Amino acid sequence: MNVLDIIEAKKRGRELDETQINDLIAGFTAREVPEYQMAAFLMAVWFRGMTPAETAALTGAMLRSGDQLDTSVLSGPSADKHSTGGVGDKVSLLLAPLAAACGLKVPMLSGRGLGHTGGTLDKLEAIPGYDIHLGNAQFLDVVERVGCAIIGQGPAIAPADGRIYALRDVTGTVDCVPLITASIMSKKLAAGPKTIVIDLKTGSGAFMRDLENARALATALVAVGRSYGRNMAVLFSDMNQPLGVAIGHANETLEAFAALRPGGRAAAPADLVRLTEELTADMVRVAGLAPNAEAALARVRQAWDDGSALKVLLAWVAAQGGRVDPARDDFGLDCAPAAADLVAPHDGWLASVDCRQVGLALADLGAARRKVEDALDLSAGVDWLTRVGRQVTKGETLARVFTRDPARAAVAVDRLGSALVIGREPVAELPLILGRVE
Repeated sequence: MNVLDIIEAKKRGRELDETQINDLIAGFTAREVPEYQMAAFLMAVWFRGMTPAETAALTGAMLRSGDQLDTSVLSGPSADKHSTGGVGDKVSLLLAPLAAACGLKVPMLSGRGLGHTGGTLDKLEAIPGYDIHLGNAQFLDVVERVGCAIIGQGPAIAPADGRIYALRDVTGTVDCVPLITASIMSKKLAAGPKTIVIDLKTGSGAFMRDLENARALATALVAVGRSYGRNMAVLFSDMNQPLGVAIGHANETLEAFAALRPGGRAAAPADLVRLTEELTADMVRVAGLAPNAEAALARVRQAWDDGSALKVLLAWVAAQGGRVDPARDDFGLDCAPAAADLVAPHDGWLASVDCRQVGLALADLGAARRKVEDALDLSAGVDWLTRVGRQVTKGETLARVFTRDPARAAVAVDRLGSALVIGREPVAELPLILGRVE
């Protein structure tokens, strides 16, 4: 294999065959292909794209780079959800125990934050003792006993994707349909679920900024999933503003866990509740546990309100070594104190939010990565306290910053202030769910 020839071919827009792609990924996995050459290949793909056949070949090569879990050993139908990434997106922390309480087995492989978006693994590591590194047998045992488990990819599952995922974050190649498709599907296929539901976000806080590109990604995801015999569904959701209130790691985890307490469905942020309900109901329905959307949604709400999902949550976290105290308001998580507020400079209506800048404010607080090796302050975060279309008054608190570093707080508040526009005329609220593909 001549790696330079492969890079040159893709740079000039030529289609690669399956053998070339297999050799490249196998060489990178074996560390025979250096990271700088893989980075060059990723940038060539970003500019030139890939055909459906190339995308399927890349997915397969990344999938075969490691272990594939056998979910046929589970006693119930298996299903998983993937989000393409957003600001304040803590849905997986609610959805996994909810889906399990509805009768599904949920083996979930998740990733860390990419760019301005948060990662489920980073949120889970805000739980004292939580182990994201389970062996395959132990992982499936937790899923069987409890109903769900969430781990990182680890060295044995899609290792090529794990290393490529980290490279994309620091080479400007995150927002690329074939690379996103191969990354998502190699990881999800390796975990073995028979049903896969995708939350595909669009807007200023998403990697897919517009619905047209999101639909292209959905088409690619569904095509790859069906080629491997999976039941697939995609839901498009808006990411032109943060999801829920909390943005960060410990504070997002707390918001998710608190939502599963008695009465939590009514008290939690309405957008977070609705998106979680819809995605979980899609999993239940597509997996065959409910005959239609209405029955699936009713089943999810019952599991939420009767405490079943909270019981699963506590059992799941404990099974992975996590220590939480549901008797405490903060579940025993370490959340930084409030340090500064962003207030409205004048009366008006919140007209728009550059949601990407809200996510980048976490980096200002030390709670998001600018480089792969960056350590995170899991206690820092932001509460986003208003929504597009709402009327605000001068001096009203629009966002609150939590950190133990006042200097970082000031920088984050400045960025948050520049991220929003307050207009003088009323503005329509943004729709949350923008459509579906099945």
